[in-house]
Amino acid sequence: MNDGNFYSIGDPGRAAREMPDGPPPALIGLADVELSMASLPGMVIRAASSRGLHHRARRLVRQDAYALGRRALDGEPQHAVVTVCDGVGSLECSHYAAALVSQRLATHAATGIDWWRAFAFANEELTKTVAEWEAAGRGGMATTAVAVTVRRDGDVWAGEAAWVGDSTLWHLGDDLRWTLISASSLRDEGGYHSSGVRPMPTQDASWTWCSFRIRGGALFAMTDGVGNPLMWSPQVRATLADWWARSPDPFTFAAQIGFAKKTHMDDRTVVGIWPDWKDEDAGQENGSGNS
Repeated sequence: MNDGNFYSIGDPGRAAREMPDGPPPALIGLADVELSMASLPGMVIRAASSRGLHHRARRLVRQDAYALGRRALDGEPQHAVVTVCDGVGSLECSHYAAALVSQRLATHAATGIDWWRAFAFANEELTKTVAEWEAAGRGGMATTAVAVTVRRDGDVWAGEAAWVGDSTLWHLGDDLRWTLISASSLRDEGGYHSSGVRPMPTQDASWTWCSFRIRGGALFAMTDGVGNPLMWSPQVRATLADWWARSPDPFTFAAQIGFAKKTHMDDRTVVGIWPDWKDEDAGQENGSGNS
């Protein structure tokens, strides 16, 4: 629901209702909210990242990051390139790791480098950066990542994904049911899901890769600020399915990913990829829709 100043799902909690905006973060220069919009043949993209209530209360910067790109190689259809990263909150410079890895992964993938090598290159660069920063007496850093290259093949999403840590990739079907594509990276611990692999930098190439072909619906790459409540709460799944059955305008999307829900106060980042309904509707009117 829309409570006037914010969207909420269920009980928004006292923090959302009563916490003031507060002073700017101690580290000056990183925006509280970032949003993007894009389109490629057959698809539209909305992306947003928002600083969570917990970081606002502690004057910490947003540690999530995302990057968007395009792979347009000779002889193949255009692919959207999406990366989403979540800096590890216990390390004070993880915002830099998230920004670095999200941009490097997307840049590599846009040139045609496969995800396995892209993660290896980004991990190597991050490892060197951590060593340099630690030698200079600066804070540590680490990040999760989920990365996707995808194209439209009729009404099918055809792509490749890779991930490390607990950032996730989901499919919202035409039946409004959610399916976790990156399920193999998660394990159940006492009724809750947590990351089964370490974040980057890692010494053992612990990222996971898969290819997929999924008919209909939309795709969503996200950090655990949205992924955890989506996984744990039927109410969140139902509400987000209703909000995101079709692509909202980018400003509404940014407000919705920051939904208030009691006990969930982390940074929030989601990149959504929807079919271009104008193209599909026009195809059906011309008798060329996909079966």
